[in-house]
Amino acid sequence: MSASLSPRWPWYLAGPVIGLFVPALLILGNKVFGVSSNLRHLCSAIVPGKIDYFRYDWTRTGLWNLLFVAGILVGGFLVSH
Repeated sequence: MSASLSPRWPWYLAGPVIGLFVPALLILGNKVFGVSSNLRHLCSAIVPGKIDYFRYDWTRTGLWNLLFVAGILVGGFLVSH
């Protein structure tokens, strides 16, 4: 028997909550939410080159997204151990 932090939500509740969270963040805070957008922030932070797509202030727009991905990785590690 494994211990969990909280009971699991059924898929029919969790899916719409996650699905509505993305547009709500965009509408209310003008923030893009998603793991795939973090690849751009990460590339801009690590390898700022001559490519225009990666030349922007990633600390202003992407820092909270990178912290989100770090939380996913740390949370996954803690749950697995």
